[in-house]
Amino acid sequence: MPAETATTLSWIIPAHEEARRLALLLADVQDGLAEGDEVIVVDGESKDATPTVARLHGARVVCSRPSRGGQLQYGVALARGHRFVLIHADSRLAGGAELSRRLRRLPPGQACCFRLRVDDPHPCFRVLEGLVALRTTVLGLPYGDQGLVLDRHLYERCGGFRDLPLMEDVDLVLRLRPWGGVRQLPYSICTSARRWRRHGLLRTSVRNMILMLRWVWGEDSETLKRDYYS
Repeated sequence: MPAETATTLSWIIPAHEEARRLALLLADVQDGLAEGDEVIVVDGESKDATPTVARLHGARVVCSRPSRGGQLQYGVALARGHRFVLIHADSRLAGGAELSRRLRRLPPGQACCFRLRVDDPHPCFRVLEGLVALRTTVLGLPYGDQGLVLDRHLYERCGGFRDLPLMEDVDLVLRLRPWGGVRQLPYSICTSARRWRRHGLLRTSVRNMILMLRWVWGEDSETLKRDYYS
């Protein structure tokens, strides 16, 4: 049996008040679904139309308290696919059916992420994208906005997501290192520039790095979340 028909994909998307962006992402994902694939949106108590939008686009919608690590953990627990594709709700993916075929053909036992693109034409964001690619390649440290693709068996071996409101991505990536770490794929995922626009590119990037270092040095995730959203 061909690998692309044997390997089913579970797309797992944590969301919180993302009705407008989520509709675009789900349209991208639907283009590449095959028999046995599924889309699970884990809604974190949204007050907008996020659950309705997800259902209208064919996703299975489940509810959880708003903690991205907890939402991802819950979505994976319900997933039936062989391979998980974990992406943020404000992302866009190009490639449709061809991208999905390539994700099914990835070698088993290897965690992967996408190459980051930002939906802003300003040249500063091209510099940011290059630095993120360098961080991912050299340090083996992608963030959650780059998505994560990994098999069920590998997810279970490394212990999976913990119920953390922030740094759930770094926490899992660091625990994947004994199993080969995370490899950057030659396919792009486009993320929203809204937070960088709101708080400034340099300020946001520096703050994110400081928060990551504080997490590595043992600071509590709840404290980091409060600082992140303040």
